[in-house]
Order: sequence, then C-alpha cells, then structure tokens
Amino acid sequence: MGEEEANKLGFELNGQTFFVNFVPEEGRWYCYAPTQHGIQRVPVSTDSAPFDAAFVLPLDEQAKEVVN
Repeated sequence: MGEEEANKLGFELNGQTFFVNFVPEEGRWYCYAPTQHGIQRVPVSTDSAPFDAAFVLPLDEQAKEVVN
C-alpha cells in the first residue's frame, strides 16, 4: 500500500460513495464526493484543538505478556 493510499478513508452514505483524504502539503483533511461534473472537494473542519499525540497508558503489572 502506497503512502497516498494509506491516507484515504472511503465510505458510502445513502448510496453515494465518498472518501476522505489527508493532504500533507496543506496539513488538512478533505472529503471528496463524485458528481455528474467531476469530483467535489470539501474541506473537513474540526471544532476542537489539533490532535495531541502525547498519551499516557497505565501498565498492568499483573498482566501476562503475550508474544506472537
């Protein structure tokens, strides 16, 4: 899977196919919808602050380690 394919999310709503794609050059997501005249590109807006990648996960000291 290429980098461009890895950044796409497709879905269907009311029989219409849409996909969402992150455009790294612009730093934002867009929703694309096919129309009779081509593809409509709609910017995805967010109501929250940008994602913060800092996570703290508590470790269960009594959990068994599983190795695949």
